Order: sequence, then C-alpha cells, then structure tokens
Amino acid sequence: MRSRHHLPARLSYIPLSLLLLLTLCSNSFATDYAQDIKPLLKARCYACHGALKQEAGLRLDTAEFIRRGGHSGPALIPAQPHDSLLLQKITATDIAVRMPPEGEPLTAAQIALLNNWISSGAAAPAAEDPEADPRTHWAFQPVIRPPVPQPQSRLADSTAHSLHPIDAFLQARRDQAGIQPQPAAPRIVLLRRLYLDLLGLPPTLQEIAACEADTSPDWYQQTVNRLLQDPRHSERWARHWMDIWRYSDWWGLGDQLRNSQKHIWHWRDWIVESLHDDLPYDEMLRLMLAADELHPNDLGRLRATGYLARNYWLFNRPQWMEETVEHVSKGFLGLTMNCARCHDHKYDPLEQADYYRLRAFFEPYHVRVDMVPGQIDLARDGIPRAFDGLPDEPTWLYIRGDERNPDKSNPITPKIPAILDFTPLAIQPVQLPPEAWQPERRSWVLENHLLVAAENLKSAVTARQTATESLAAAVLARDRFQLPKTEPQPDPLLADQFQTLDPERWELLAGDWHHRPGVLSQKQDGKQRAALRWKGTIPRNFDVTVRFTIRGGSQYRSVGIAFDTVLPDNAPSATEGLSEQNVYVSAQDAGPKIHAAHQQRGQWQYPGGAAMRQLPIQQNRICVLQLQVRDQLLNARLDGVPVLAFETPLERRPGLLQFTTFDVLVDFHEVVLRELDPQTTLIPATSEPAAAAPPTLAQLQTAVRSAELALAVATADTAVAEAAEKSVTARVAAARADAQAASEDPDAVAERARLNAAAVQAERQLALATARRQVAAAEQQLATPATQPEVAQKAADTARQMLDKALAAAAAEITPQDTWTRFSGAAWTPTRFFNSGKDDPEVRFQPVSTGRRSALAHWITDRRNPLTARVAVNHIWTRHMGQPLVPTMFDFGRKGTPPEHPELLDWLASEFMDSGWSLRHLHRLIVTSAAWQLSSSQAHAAESIHRDPENRLYWRRMPIRLESQVIRDSLLAFSGTLDLQRGGPPVPVSEQASSTRRSLYFFHSNNERNLFLTMFDEALVKDCYRREQSIVPQQALALSNSELAFSTADAVAAQLSAGDTNDVQFITAAFRLLTGIQPGELELQASTAALAEWQQQPNGSVAAARSNFIRVLINHNDFITVR
Repeated sequence: MRSRHHLPARLSYIPLSLLLLLTLCSNSFATDYAQDIKPLLKARCYACHGALKQEAGLRLDTAEFIRRGGHSGPALIPAQPHDSLLLQKITATDIAVRMPPEGEPLTAAQIALLNNWISSGAAAPAAEDPEADPRTHWAFQPVIRPPVPQPQSRLADSTAHSLHPIDAFLQARRDQAGIQPQPAAPRIVLLRRLYLDLLGLPPTLQEIAACEADTSPDWYQQTVNRLLQDPRHSERWARHWMDIWRYSDWWGLGDQLRNSQKHIWHWRDWIVESLHDDLPYDEMLRLMLAADELHPNDLGRLRATGYLARNYWLFNRPQWMEETVEHVSKGFLGLTMNCARCHDHKYDPLEQADYYRLRAFFEPYHVRVDMVPGQIDLARDGIPRAFDGLPDEPTWLYIRGDERNPDKSNPITPKIPAILDFTPLAIQPVQLPPEAWQPERRSWVLENHLLVAAENLKSAVTARQTATESLAAAVLARDRFQLPKTEPQPDPLLADQFQTLDPERWELLAGDWHHRPGVLSQKQDGKQRAALRWKGTIPRNFDVTVRFTIRGGSQYRSVGIAFDTVLPDNAPSATEGLSEQNVYVSAQDAGPKIHAAHQQRGQWQYPGGAAMRQLPIQQNRICVLQLQVRDQLLNARLDGVPVLAFETPLERRPGLLQFTTFDVLVDFHEVVLRELDPQTTLIPATSEPAAAAPPTLAQLQTAVRSAELALAVATADTAVAEAAEKSVTARVAAARADAQAASEDPDAVAERARLNAAAVQAERQLALATARRQVAAAEQQLATPATQPEVAQKAADTARQMLDKALAAAAAEITPQDTWTRFSGAAWTPTRFFNSGKDDPEVRFQPVSTGRRSALAHWITDRRNPLTARVAVNHIWTRHMGQPLVPTMFDFGRKGTPPEHPELLDWLASEFMDSGWSLRHLHRLIVTSAAWQLSSSQAHAAESIHRDPENRLYWRRMPIRLESQVIRDSLLAFSGTLDLQRGGPPVPVSEQASSTRRSLYFFHSNNERNLFLTMFDEALVKDCYRREQSIVPQQALALSNSELAFSTADAVAAQLSAGDTNDVQFITAAFRLLTGIQPGELELQASTAALAEWQQQPNGSVAAARSNFIRVLINHNDFITVR
C-alpha cells in the first residue's frame, strides 16, 4: 500500500476555482522565500520533511532539497506551479492524499504564496543552511561548566558583587548590549524581598528595625543564612515544588476515592522535611520514583512515593499511566513526551514507541496504604505509597494513541530514548525484605494490634461498669417509687360518651356526621375541615381529654382539639380578632406527628421546635389525647405519655372549644372537660416532654428491664474484648514464630505447631464470644417496644443458630491444616478498571519488585543526563527572579524557546550538581547575586528600556506577584494570629474560614479549593509548572471586604497605634510594614488628609479611620507585589 507521504506523479483533480485563484494571485504580488515560504514550510512541513524525519525521502528545509525532491522526483518545477508535485499535494481534496496529513489544510492565502513563489521561478538564497540536526539541539548536549566571563565593566554598587558568577555572565551580556543595571534596592526593600522569597512571610517592624540598625558588613549574608535555616523556608518552597509535582489531596464522589489518596498529606510533609534537611535534589527524585525499591522498609522515605500514588485513578488505567508519563517527562526532564503518544514526536527525536517504553517503567506499579505506628485503622491514617504489584503486566503500543486498539503483536519493554541513551540501562529485579511484602511482620504492626486490643478491653470494662451502675440506679429508682396521692378531681364541666347526640350541647360543622350509641363518626374524606363544637363556655385554664379511633383518610388523617376559637363558620378568616389555637395529631404516612398550630388573620402558622414531635400514630386503635392549658403553656399527652410542652405565641382570648377533623375518617368515643386544678404541675416548654415528666411505676420497671438487657450486652462486649485480646496475643506469638521459621529443629517445629494451634483455638473462642454477644443484642432488640416483632424474632433465631455453630467449632479438634487470620500491615488501594460497579481482583504484594523504576530514577539523576539539572535550575531561577531562563518551562525540546543565557544556565546546572544537588546552596547562590538585589524601578533607565524592554538581560529586578498562599499567610502574620504548627492532616474546607494555619496545610483538590486562594490564582491541580496571574475586580473586593481583611486591618491598626502615636508615625509604620516602602512627602500628605476625612464621618473615630487606612494599604499594589 502506498504511503501517504509518497508523492504521486500526477494528481487527477485540482479544482478549477483554485487554479484560477492561484493564477490571479501569482501575478498580483511578489513572494519572498525567506520571509514567506521558509517560515510556512517550517511551521507545517519540517516535522515530517526536515532534519528530524524525511518521509518519502523528501526534505523541505532548503530550496535545493525541494528541487531535488524525494522518491517521486522533484517536488517543484520552477515557473510551472500546476505541474509541481508540492502544489498538487497541498491542494488535493482527498484527505488520504492531502498534505499536511494532520491538522487543518493550508489556507488559500498560504497556497497562493507557494504558487506565486513557484511561478516566479522559486528563487532562494544560494547558501541556505538546512535545519540543524535534532541531535545537536542544546538541551540534548551534556552539561559542561563554562568558564565565568570577565565583563568589561564592574557593577557600580559593590566590587565584590562583580565577582559573583551570576553577575559576571549577565554583565558580559549587558556590556555587549550597552546596558547598565539599576542600582541595588534599599535595605528595607531587600529585607522584605528576602522574607517573602525565602519564607513566604513578611518581616515584622521589629525585624525591619533590627536590620536597619545592623552596621555589620555581612548583614545581608547573615540574614540569608538565617532565613535559609528557618523552618518556615521549607514550607514556603515546598509549596513551589508541590505546584510542579502536582500535589493534590484526594477527590471523588462522596466518600468514594477516585483520584489521589486520602492520606497523601504524608508526601507533603516529606517534601517539607526534605527541604528543611537540604536532602539532595537527586535523592528526592530517586525516592519519589522508587523509594519502595531503594528503601523498601523505611516508612519515612516511602512517603516520597506519594508522588506516584497521587496519580491514582479508580476507573481508568490508561489515563493514570498517561498522566504519569507526561508529568515525569515534563516535571523532571522538560520533555513533552505526551506528544508522542499517538505518533512520533513532531519536533523532537522521540518515537511513538519511546512513549510506551517510558510507560513500561511504570506499568507494574499500583498503590497501597501502609500502617503507621499507633494506628490500625487505615481509613484514619496510613502511608499511601507505590509498589510493583503486577510485574508481568504487558505494555502495548496504542495504534494512533487509541487505547481500544492496542498492538498486541509486539510487547513494549522499558527503554530510554536513543537521543538520551548515554549509558546502558541495567534493570535488575529487587528482592524485597520480608517486611516489605509481608508488612504484618513489621514490629509496630503487631504492637499496634496488641495495643488496640488492650484499649478495646479497657473500654469494654469501663462500659460494663457504667452499665452495672445504671442498672443499680434503675433498681433503686423503682424500689423508691411511691404512688402519687390521688386528690379528688373537680367535677367535669363536660363528660360525654355519646350514648346520645345532644343538640343543646353540640354543634356539627361541615363534614358527614353519623351517630350510634357510644360512637360519633365523621365520614367525609378529602382535604376539607369539619368540627364538633361544644356550645358551652370553656375556662381559661382547662384539662380536656378525647378518646377517638382513626379509621382512614386519603393523606393527612388529622384529628385535633381547637380552643379559643373565634371562627363563626369554622373557616379561616382574615377579619381582625378571628383566630384559633389547635393541637392535633396526624397519622399521615410521610410523618405521623403531634403539632401545636394556630390561625390568625386567615393564615395558619405551624411553629417548629417544641411545637411539633414525630410520633407513631396508628390507625384502627383507640387513641387518648389529653390537652392541659394554663395561660400560654400547653401540655399534651397521648395514651398517658407526655408528648408536647409548648408556649403558644398567640395571645389567649375567650373562645369556643371544638374537636376538628381534616382529611380523616374518625370515630369519637368520649370527651371529658374539667377546669385545670391550680395544684396540677405542668411541664415547662421543651422538645422532650417525656423526659421532664415524673416517671410512672411502669416506666421504672421498663427502665430496670432495659438496664438488665444493656448490662447483658455490655458483659458480652467485655467477653468479646477479652477473647479478642487473647486471640491477638496468640496470633502475635504465632506470627513471630513464623517470622523465625528458618530453624528445622524438631523442638522449634513443635513449638510453632503449638503456637499455631493456640492461635486457632483463640480465634474460635473469639467467634464463640461474638456469637453470644449477638444473642444478647438480639434479646435486647426483642424487648424494645418500637421494634417490629417479626424482624426481631428472625434476628434472634439467626443469632442462636450462629451460636450453635460457634459452640460446635470451638469443641472441634484442631488439625495441622487449620489456619488463623493473619494480621494486615497494609492494604492495596482497589481499582475498578474492568467494572465500575465492583473492585478488581486484588493486587497482591510481591516478594520481588521489577527494579524498573529505580533504574529509571538513577538514569534521570545521573550526572550525565543533560536535562534534569537544567530543568530544576530553571524552576528555581524562575521563582527567585520572576522570569525563566528557558521560557517554556516544561518543554526544553526543539519546539520550546531556547535559553536567553545558555552559558549561565549550564554554569548553574553544573554548580548545582557539583554542590551535591543542594537546593539550599542554589538558593543562596541566586539571592546573594547582585542581579537578585537590583532595584525593580525603571526610573532613569530610558536607554535600558529602549534596548531591552523585556528585561532579558536582567538590568533590573522583575516585580513578582505574591502567590495566593503568601497573601493569606501574610495577612495572618500581620494580625499576629498565624499558627506555625507544622505538618499533619490537611485543614478541611469546612474549617478553613476560621483556621489560622499556613495555607500550605489547607485541603486542596480538583473538587475542593479554598475560595480566597482561588481568587488569587491558586495552583491548578492537573498541572502547574508556572502559576497563572490575573487581575480581576474580585481580588480587590476580597482584600477590602473579606472577614480576613477586616480582622487584619483592626489588629494591625491597634498594633501600630500602641503608645502615643501620631498620624504621621502611624502612616510611616504602616507603609514600612505592609509594603516595605518609606513614604514620601506626597504620600504622607494624602494619607493624613484621608485619615482626617474618615474621622469626620458619622460615627467616625481614630481607630476606625486607621483601620480603614490599613485596608487601603492591603489593597495597594505594592502589598501584593515583591518589588
């Protein structure tokens, strides 16, 4: 089959309209090869027809190569565009033939340029250089320390600074451009710059004053050294590396983990600690990639592989691997290896197979969580880490990058791209110590289980003691019970069992009423109200009881006692003075309840709180509802149990008594009304009236029975805990014996057998105790009134059956084949690659790791690798200096932008590696350079601005926008509330608004990000090699009106106003503290006038004016900028 890149001798069809356009265009303008043609070919054609590749034997990077052509002959015929194969290819309508094969086709204007150039004879320079060999690209060359230049001019501020290597390289370039740098920044600016750069926090006024009073010649060097040793420095720079390495807390759906890991913060703490200890950068990379192979039993170092654990993805293994390959390449090597996933790289000498060869290094790894000392619950804490769980998992090349179309004819093996294969890569399998793949053997794992078993037993004994005391108290209360003295009740005002229906006593309002001796029924269903109204006069304080049976109803099934009724026709009315109070029960399915409501001005009000309680109102059984009313206080009992105690907000007024129905079929059996005895004690308003009421004898007897059952369960729990402790102790002894099973001495073998049998027997006794506990719990449930009897009885029967089985198992003879439950010291993090509804088959821990990742890690950190040190230096330089040496931070390839100062980059990379990859050494080197200390001002620099407007020669300091974390942390530091506690689990989003911890410790994931930090360009989770910078109105609002801004302003204003401070002193101190600026005369005048104006406002004061002023300075550009 003919290759798409093979030029045919002739294309069958070129549109007439396009030919006409090309003919017209060819006569309308002249085309310049260097300006028009070569850039077009470079952009669209060199990838396949340049120095990197020559599809169909064709190169297009010089005019001579174009004329020479490829396998099909010359690509163009001068002055004959329509017969030129190049033009035929780019104008083809068949996409299988058209060039370029990918992306959009050339535009008509671009085609016209080529047509015109060919028509005019295809003129080009005679001595045209072809595209450079990709193998000679600067980033693929070894890092060799260049000599430090001797610039012609010396820096004006200090002779010593001119000897600094960084300044020597930069000044040599400035001399060539005829540019002189700006002077050094003032001391207060330098101090603020140092603090924010190295600590991420501003200096205090006391630190500023001490610095300005320091007359020692080495004050600056001493300050740098002190800050680099400060624990806050490692936190500040950890956040930078967390950006680059894509740190993210876990996210998913609800509690389901889908991305990253739930205890990934251990990796964050490792980064902080490693930076504080100045762990060499190369060692950091090796540990992040392969600590499980290099230090397989060191939990402290294993935290580093959180770098790989962070890439975990529950459902999609290809995506997991793609992100791993992409960001290992970008973050460590500055290569866009992801561009070779679907085809060969278009710019760099990287084959598609190279992408999958790199993936093969990571193919076996999965994620597990290792137990930490003191905790056996991995849901609460553990170390997420990488391990090679599938050493034989194959890697396939995906045809055109489509995971659904793997090429299974040729398994891919790990290999380094040829362009970077500076040494043979030796992959040696790593034999892991037993504790690494059998983590239950770790000493702290067994101790954890023993400790937890002992704590559980202690808790069970305490709970049993509490249950014993509760039973004793219940028995005492029952034995001390005395029946209340029965006082004669007042004669009822109304007592009617409805043997007859007396029309002189009752008025029937609406509804469908039917009477028979002993029963008055309301049989109208539907959402309509009916009432049985008593014609007598109701006392202000009364006690009324109604017996009724709910027979049905469509929905609400409500029956109530209404009083103070001033509704002539029983319907809500908006007329002033017409109202009603009503306490009703509802047997609705959605939520049976009792509720105290009232109607006023035609509207029903249904208060919450103590006015309503959910109750099991049953149908087809007699209910007794008693309502006692004294002034505003209402007490209701249902079947003798207090169920409501509420103070009605509606003012009492004389009215009628009636019994209401709504959407219910009901039988009324009896009504009794008395005046409330003044000696009757009512329950105060409360949401738990039953608890406030004095207990009855029946309740006390029930309480004793409940306490007896609770004690039985607590006693069973103690037995379980005792059996569990014995089981853990026996299993620990057996596990330790197994760990030393090398001896074949008969006595040792017999001892192991004895210990194994003891462990088996102890587990059987634990199962027996657990079964007895289940029986006790089932009996307790049977005695609970609210329990469904059938369900409880079935559970009790099941528990007794399990007890019988446990008794039989405990009595059975132990054989050598019987086993006991092994301890778990780690757990694989499940994946769902094959079925989103259930976990994949478990990936087990292997005794041998592939050694692939450790081999890769050593190759990446090899002194001969041309990329690793350069990439790291570029990241550090960018964050110190405000602009990178290599602008394309993650692309050092041929598509990226080459370094402006290649010699300086290589000198720094060499120095970095020669220093033992010391990050602290590199920090010190950069911040002690004169370039770092230059003023950021552009004053008196017109010539420099003209010659180097983008400051590529670093003739001044670039202002740097503060990151979101530094802004927030600075505000807390100014207010004196910043919590400097280090490490630990992240602050949840729900607690962040009130938290005073450094922002580094905030929970931060793709789904949950702090709003304030996000406002100021928080790090993106998916990738963040360099933070975005935005200016939006919401940022000013956050710095003006947020609670953080207000509290900071108040605290700072109070701090600066301490003592006898006048306005000028206050303003000066505020500028120096918040912006690092000594205010000038104009600033003082404007600020003083503003303070005076604020004080003259209504409710104005000195304190409020000064707080306003601090908020203004917080919004000042110099506050959020490092000058």
